[in-house]
Amino acid sequence: MKKDRFDLESDIMDCWHIVDDLKTVAQAESLYSDEDKMQNALIGLESLYQLKFQKLWETFEQVVCRNELG
Repeated sequence: MKKDRFDLESDIMDCWHIVDDLKTVAQAESLYSDEDKMQNALIGLESLYQLKFQKLWETFEQVVCRNELG
């Protein structure tokens, strides 16, 4: 599927959710007393956002390459 600037904008906005997700983890009082649970939550966020930023980068490359080539 060819991606356009709207896909790029959507992927950028999706990555901005990291701020909200980190706030949610920080406010989860049940994680305060269990360091393993807190670390697992943060590791999960790390993995999720690695995937989201990779998707964003791939969209960026498709949009930029298509604009440069034609």
